[in-house]
Amino acid sequence: MPAVAIERTQANAEAQLRAFADAGGKVIFGTDVGYMTDYDPTDDYVLLQRAGLGFAAILTTLTTAPAKRFHAGSGAGTIAAGSPADLVVLDGDPAAEIRSLARVRYTIRSGQIIYERAP
Repeated sequence: MPAVAIERTQANAEAQLRAFADAGGKVIFGTDVGYMTDYDPTDDYVLLQRAGLGFAAILTTLTTAPAKRFHAGSGAGTIAAGSPADLVVLDGDPAAEIRSLARVRYTIRSGQIIYERAP
């Protein structure tokens, strides 16, 4: 497909997402893992930002929005005493550089490290 067609289609998708979010639509992040072989969501985070979502809104699409939508229970998707939150430790500050969301160093569940990136 010609690059100009890809860019036009992408710009249209970004405009639609921006309009949906501006109208109060709840955006929930999802991937095609299992269907696609590219497991890196970095481009998705960048495209969400290009569509006009700020860091706080993008973080919400990954945490509290899906927890609420899928009725994960009280406190799910938040970090607070007694909440069932899993934690992800990142390399970098995603508020300053959205690509940092994909730089996972550790994932912690129930106080145990369940994923650690190889050095």
